[in-house]
Amino acid sequence: MRIAISSDNHLDVNQINSRWALQQQADWLVSHRIDQYYHLGDLFNNFQRTQAYMHELQQRVGDFVQIRYLAGNHDLISGIDEETIEKLADPLYFHNCYFDVPQTNWRLIGLNGWYDYSFSPYRAETSRIAHWKKVYWIDGGLPQRETDQVRLNRQLNDLTFQLQLAHQANKQVIFLTHFVPTVELVPSIPIRFNRSRQIEFWYMLWAMLGSQQIGERLVTSSVVKRVVFGHLHGQPPVLKIGGADYYNVAVGVKRRYREWQAATFMAQWEKRLIVWKL
Repeated sequence: MRIAISSDNHLDVNQINSRWALQQQADWLVSHRIDQYYHLGDLFNNFQRTQAYMHELQQRVGDFVQIRYLAGNHDLISGIDEETIEKLADPLYFHNCYFDVPQTNWRLIGLNGWYDYSFSPYRAETSRIAHWKKVYWIDGGLPQRETDQVRLNRQLNDLTFQLQLAHQANKQVIFLTHFVPTVELVPSIPIRFNRSRQIEFWYMLWAMLGSQQIGERLVTSSVVKRVVFGHLHGQPPVLKIGGADYYNVAVGVKRRYREWQAATFMAQWEKRLIVWKL
């Protein structure tokens, strides 16, 4: 089985014609004999557009490719609420789901993920971070009735349960998530940013990247062998942490400094795409 994994295509932010992208990606997946394609979140700034795109992509590839997707923070900006996204009945939606690759002991587990400020030196100042998020961060306007910490803890419980099931089934796990799964992957502050205001911005940014609780749960699990994530744009290297390799597959935003390494969307998508034969 050949699987392909991508994230953070940001078609609307990158001003990519979605009809064109649909056909280009469908043609590529079929011609390269991909059996399953996973997108790990941040396709559009609207969940309904993301969901519709994934279903149309499935229609275009037909029975040749199975399409699966997760939701990132951008997808959740509009078109859905936090209760619905947790229990959405959609056969293509891979949150809190798993798939066993036939005739192997590989299991893919999907989880949207979230953040709890634990990557930031300000982690104990939750009110300060929450205020900054509301004013400056794109997630500040999300319809959310619970705290970020409560939301993350629910994800952590789901991950724990999924890893227990995998251990009982004697599976080796490829974990798919949108958010940064461990602090070792958090980018350092660029040397040119040395003013207090600039440093504060980076500390706030770190707070919204992911959760070290997720990282600790992954590193203590003997079944997790590969972790694939998005959210963090750029080109971070593959890291070995504990018993697992960590891969970032975010396409990123072209207009931002050094986020794209290719000249066109499809070239960047292919460059950042992971393809594995399992």
